[in-house]
Amino acid sequence: MTFARSRVARVALPALVAFVAVAAFALTALPLAARANESAAGTKADPVRAITSQLICPCSCGEVLSGCTCETGIALKGYVDREIKSGKGKDAIEAALVSKYGEVILGAPKAKGFNLVVWVAPFAATILGFGIATMFLTRWVRRKRVVAVGSGGATGGATPETDAAAAALRARAEAELREMRESSR
Repeated sequence: MTFARSRVARVALPALVAFVAVAAFALTALPLAARANESAAGTKADPVRAITSQLICPCSCGEVLSGCTCETGIALKGYVDREIKSGKGKDAIEAALVSKYGEVILGAPKAKGFNLVVWVAPFAATILGFGIATMFLTRWVRRKRVVAVGSGGATGGATPETDAAAAALRARAEAELREMRESSR
């Protein structure tokens, strides 16, 4: 049994380390992804696009506002442009649109309060799933190894009951083979 556990530990430890590394990378990439989204929109070059690329058109088209061609989308892009020219900032414009249309207009929920669950739940569920899978696979591999090693008699894991049962089966099989040989003559 010691052989099986040490073998599982040698196999499971690198997998666990790799899993933790991937999870750590995913958790650190979350804030970077938000910044990449802003920089991809071109905040300094085109402030209207920077704001509208993070909003969803409130009509039934469901397009990102910066690429929307419906009347509502064009009107909202004009609204954002006028508000920027009047000196309002991104947060004030988004707050005004959220108060008028609700949180649905945001392309991604704000990472605060209950909305934080939307950001954390996928990573937590993935980590939990990998943990459960690792636990079951480790137990399954350990059980298979113990059965395989125990039946071969290579370890001291066999009990007197299993030895007696194996001896009885062996004797029965030999007796049946003798009977078959004698009957075929």
